[in-house]
Amino acid sequence: MIDITLLSSAVKTFGCSLSDDQLSLLDRFSELVAEQNKKFNLTAITDPIVFTEKHLIDSLAAFSFLPDSGSLCDVGAGAGFPSFPLAVANPSLSVTALDSTAKKTAFIASAARSLGVENLSVLTGRAEEMTHQRESFSVVTARAVAPLPVLAELCLPLVKSGGLFIAYKTEKEVLPSARSLSLLGGTLKTDFPYSLPSGDGRLLYVFEKTSHTASDLPRQYGAIKKHPLV
Repeated sequence: MIDITLLSSAVKTFGCSLSDDQLSLLDRFSELVAEQNKKFNLTAITDPIVFTEKHLIDSLAAFSFLPDSGSLCDVGAGAGFPSFPLAVANPSLSVTALDSTAKKTAFIASAARSLGVENLSVLTGRAEEMTHQRESFSVVTARAVAPLPVLAELCLPLVKSGGLFIAYKTEKEVLPSARSLSLLGGTLKTDFPYSLPSGDGRLLYVFEKTSHTASDLPRQYGAIKKHPLV
């Protein structure tokens, strides 16, 4: 289904070299997504070129920021982006796909089993309720989930000291204030602008976890959304 040549070439700009086996896995995963999409909506993107660009290439934009080993949690994983491509590209990294919709996590788990991606597991639930996972991941990612002030409160509490929170964005957004980031234990390390092969611009915000998150954060989602930390 996917454009393997385009994928292989484009992700090299992110320092990511995919083997033939890895490219085949991602192609087979795209077929599973397309098949499951007939039963319930996983993605509105079905064109092979657009799928390759906006799901696979975009997911792998964070590759150069990831550690060689450790753990990653993808918040709001949806159909498995960026969690599935990152797990395939980083077999020594333990990747957890977190989503509140059980059908979506069940699909990701089934795809990982059928394709033999052993470093990918799932959690079903809401990020703000994952108290047992607090400050336990080396990296937390989120793609197309919520505005940055909301995302920061959902994701930074899950990051361990010295780890990273990486937010995938389509354009620049208003950052949480220094005070809010201090409460969450994070600082902005860098932003990384890039373009997809089509020319569409994208941006990664990379935050470093520099101290513990305040014990009363995160709040319930309703409070986070209504009164985001700014």
